[in-house]
Amino acid sequence: MLTPNEEEILNKYKKIIEKQFGDRGEVLRYPVIKKAIKDFSKVSANKEQIAEIMVFTVECGVDFTRAYGDIDERFYLTVSSIYRQALEYIVKNDLEEKFVDRSRRLAERSQGIGWGFGDAMVEFYYDYLGHMEEEEETED
Repeated sequence: MLTPNEEEILNKYKKIIEKQFGDRGEVLRYPVIKKAIKDFSKVSANKEQIAEIMVFTVECGVDFTRAYGDIDERFYLTVSSIYRQALEYIVKNDLEEKFVDRSRRLAERSQGIGWGFGDAMVEFYYDYLGHMEEEEETED
């Protein structure tokens, strides 16, 4: 459970990131996005919040490209790299249960998006969280 102050800080950084995915006509400032994640990681010791800010960033990226259409290669490389880092962090910190559904939805929602983005997202998902699918099948 987050304290009100922790929630406020998380929301502050989410707004910084969300602002970078504004209108299609704006130039995306990748360094601002990456710096917000890095800075947040310095002010929060909460591993779940750190994973949250990374997953949230990827959600913003996927929503942005679905809303505005094809972006450029740098955009897709940046967003997929953050996704990979998020998945790596999630696994390293035993947060799979909390993020597997959102991570799967991101891989699914990225299908059909250009520059090999969707393929990379699915590959990263299965590399890091594919075992979760196998566990679900075994339980059935």
